[in-house]
Amino acid sequence: MQKKGKVNKMLNDEPTDEEIVRHWKDKHGSVTGYSFMIYGPMTLKDNAILNKGLTLLMINEGHGDLRFVQVTEEVDIEKAELYDLKRGWNIQWVFPGDIPPKVGSMVASTIEEGLEFLKLAYSFLGTMGGAGDVRYV
Repeated sequence: MQKKGKVNKMLNDEPTDEEIVRHWKDKHGSVTGYSFMIYGPMTLKDNAILNKGLTLLMINEGHGDLRFVQVTEEVDIEKAELYDLKRGWNIQWVFPGDIPPKVGSMVASTIEEGLEFLKLAYSFLGTMGGAGDVRYV
């Protein structure tokens, strides 16, 4: 019998991004996220290009063991009004633990270069986490 509000999860289901972030916070004590607002349509191919470029650069720079998840949330008109933002997509690249500043700069600049290359309008909202928290709004 299933309790109200609970969903049974199959043993072989992939964990959600939120579950991965919680696991990393439990294991490493914190997570670090790099948050961008993207204004306008972004295709799956655009997203794959960004993530592949970031992954390859991290491998090339000796950080191939550093994993990340991408948390994407639509900012609709209600959220835009609430948070005083423009409508679009809030995308966070979230890493386990505290990321060294040099690596963090590389992550942010690589994502920015990819967004420029793809001709997507964006703004960098900042780095969240480390000793703090990454929130799901």
